[in-house]
Amino acid sequence: MRLLPIALIAGLALSVVLDLAAAEPAGGQDLWKSAKGGHARTVVLGFDGMDPRLTEQWMAEGKLPNFKRLAERGSFQHLPTTNPAQSPVAWASFATGSNPGGHGLFDFLGRNTTTYGPEYAIARTEPGRHWDVFGLHIPITNGRIVNRRVGEPFWVSAEKSGLHASVLRVPVTFPPDDISRMLSGMGVPDLLGTQGTFTIYTVRNLEGENARVLKVAPVNGRVETSFEGPAHPLKQASKPLAVPLSIETIGPSQVRVELDGTEVSLSVGEWSDWVPLRFSVAWVVGIRAMVRLHLVSAFPDLRLYVSPINIDPRDPVQQISSPPEYAEELADRIGLYHTLGMPEETWSLNEEMISDSAYLDMVRTILAEREAMLFDTLDLNDSDLIVAVFVQPDRVSHMFYRGLDQKHPLYKFTSPQARGAIEWIYREADRILGKTMSQLEPEDRLIVLSDHGFSSFRRSVHLNRWLVENGYMALKSGEPVSESLFTNVNWTRTSAYAIGLNGIYLNLANRERLGIVGGGRADALKNELIEKLKGFIDPESGARVVNDVWSADEIYDGSESKDAPDLVVGYGEGYRASWQTALGGVPGVLVQDNDRNWSGDHCVDPALVPGVLFTSFALDTQVSSIRDLPALIARGFHSTTSDNNVPSQ
Repeated sequence: MRLLPIALIAGLALSVVLDLAAAEPAGGQDLWKSAKGGHARTVVLGFDGMDPRLTEQWMAEGKLPNFKRLAERGSFQHLPTTNPAQSPVAWASFATGSNPGGHGLFDFLGRNTTTYGPEYAIARTEPGRHWDVFGLHIPITNGRIVNRRVGEPFWVSAEKSGLHASVLRVPVTFPPDDISRMLSGMGVPDLLGTQGTFTIYTVRNLEGENARVLKVAPVNGRVETSFEGPAHPLKQASKPLAVPLSIETIGPSQVRVELDGTEVSLSVGEWSDWVPLRFSVAWVVGIRAMVRLHLVSAFPDLRLYVSPINIDPRDPVQQISSPPEYAEELADRIGLYHTLGMPEETWSLNEEMISDSAYLDMVRTILAEREAMLFDTLDLNDSDLIVAVFVQPDRVSHMFYRGLDQKHPLYKFTSPQARGAIEWIYREADRILGKTMSQLEPEDRLIVLSDHGFSSFRRSVHLNRWLVENGYMALKSGEPVSESLFTNVNWTRTSAYAIGLNGIYLNLANRERLGIVGGGRADALKNELIEKLKGFIDPESGARVVNDVWSADEIYDGSESKDAPDLVVGYGEGYRASWQTALGGVPGVLVQDNDRNWSGDHCVDPALVPGVLFTSFALDTQVSSIRDLPALIARGFHSTTSDNNVPSQ
């Protein structure tokens, strides 16, 4: 059966329609008036997280020859990022030409003013209506996931002007826009409705904050169990849909796995190809999906990793591409590929469920998929505008900065492979760039950018603890700490709280459910917090923890500014908000060493982490912000000169 009827999957919250506001970016479609297509193309390559300092160093050392050649024959500059310097924020500004106050994304996480809990800021789920009768949960209207990004992306404006656009895996593009060709990026969920939940089958007593850890008991070297998928869309209270799974030993370091009828033999350290799954719903109706397996260790110390459950592009349960059939057509041409919006799931390495080598092997596979997508599109040669983003430099930098920064607490424990991982991914970016340049015509234009750079993440800052110690947050009597979700916070005595990676919110009366700060006190309170936070000193090292703090009304403008944090914190080099802070936790200490593999970050003072911008043509003036890219791209379709040539090999 082809696409599963939407009515049957409303319970999965995967029925999606795009809800874009009518607001347009600065310049809007005016940028694209009189734009002309033709043989000449504009190709925009994004390398998420590519840092200008490392790029300059490795260009000078001859390690990035194609970037150096592009810089010499065109242009190169540091590209100022957004505030905060977070990927969804920056890529939304890139797409719409708006500042965050215009497009409405301010962080990965926002907060609920009623519960004070964190909410996924990129999208929201709106459940459909249903009947609960005779034990069945029967949908009568579709649920949907709504993209919170506001404003019209430049590729939509380009299409309205008569151009043809192909947009591949750009973050914050789910649901896909109705253009000639799009494959959605960050935002596409797995079949559990999350942004990437992996599973570990093990004989150990393991705990995972962001994993399903399932303890198994082998009998005579064999495990018989099941692999659980999404909830049953038609039943009110039932176990999740599941398929059979067996694992048996076939040697000292090998196992045979049978998952939903597919048999795979794995050696320790090996990844499987894609394993297709079909979660049966009713009669001939089923949900098709796919996973990859990785054997961490064999019997007797069994640990089997199962990837997040990806939508199968050959029969997608939800539209992930535009047109809908493009996902399947692409799989026919290049083979199966990860459909999850953030497939390089980092928590398996952050929690040391898999090794450095296994993680880098995962990255290699995904990088090869992205590369195949790009060159498939270039070969089709039917688009005036091609935009493709490679997020792998960001993911490798997050997980392996510990191998680059000799001051990081984990540096002395890193392997040679870990110490060379970031240089490796930059060299891969250079290789892809060189291959791209070799396939472009002289009249084509090439723009290469990153959304931000990188900094080391050496010390975790528990910002809510700072608020407690400075009298802006109160805990319930007798409670020295508060776990995530502000479990032990006394809101009747709390005037400010931190959630997300850069934001502080005032506990405003008539906005937050238990708000106590009157509107007349808000400005004075913000100014007081700004002044004190600028003097925040690490009690252990004596270094400045915070470089700067901004009030939202001084850095944002636009209709969506009302949803911004009241204050945005720009951390100093080496510091970042702790994971506990992001989720509303108040640990007992103020600042502590970061002992996680996630060792690099960019959620700091934006001045510390600009991105890069390369063009194949000279620029009259420097580009002042990532939000200026739509205008730069649009100008190319008004030019009739050939001075924008792509450097030849």
